Amino acid sequence: MKTKIVTCLTVLAFASGLAVADADAATLAPGDTILMNGSTAASHPELGGVVQQDQMLVTNEQQVPPEAAPFFNFADFNVQNRVVRSDADGTMIFAPRIMFSRNVTPYPLLVNRVDIWGFGDFEIDATYRTDGLGDRGPTNGSRSAGGDMLSFDFGFPLFINNSFVGPQEESYFFSLKTDATKFENTGRLSIFATALGDPVPGREYRFDVGGLAVPTAVAVVPVPASLPLLAIALCWMGLCRRRA
Repeated sequence: MKTKIVTCLTVLAFASGLAVADADAATLAPGDTILMNGSTAASHPELGGVVQQDQMLVTNEQQVPPEAAPFFNFADFNVQNRVVRSDADGTMIFAPRIMFSRNVTPYPLLVNRVDIWGFGDFEIDATYRTDGLGDRGPTNGSRSAGGDMLSFDFGFPLFINNSFVGPQEESYFFSLKTDATKFENTGRLSIFATALGDPVPGREYRFDVGGLAVPTAVAVVPVPASLPLLAIALCWMGLCRRRA
């Protein structure tokens, strides 16, 4: 019996060590799924940089199953919309964070997943920052085959109590390092949660926010169509004058 207890404690200690280990960001390619490990700027300087934008967004729409609507009331979340320019190479690091706002429903909420749209085909190295604010990060991340949608699962959900008193958990800052050097606020983010004590176990609730920062390519200024015609005309005039 004693041997079994020691073995269990050893396994738990090993698991805890994995949970807090500082790991490299993993490349999240289209169609891939990766394990998410926390990182710090101290051990990974490429994650450090100058904040380019830091604003607060509020989920502006909730999608509740019709049969649950009479009992659900209202809940929403804040999303910190932060963008950092890496000191290492000048590329954009997208660092959203899921925060508690209010929950006046009858149930505590468990945030299980976050989906983000707007990353196109840019390269992404994904992790989360354990040296910043927050309580926990996602356990794994995946990316759609086309590359535009990112999905992050919380194997240990964020707990949002149904009052302003009690445990209200928030995520760490995501750290999505891209190869982009510019950004725009045209992305979308959705938070998926279940309700603890819901009469229908596993029923999913969704909270959406727009205006999220996402990578963009350098804008190319088109050349007006009249300029080539003007150049041809000037060349023709020059040729005629030379002949004269």
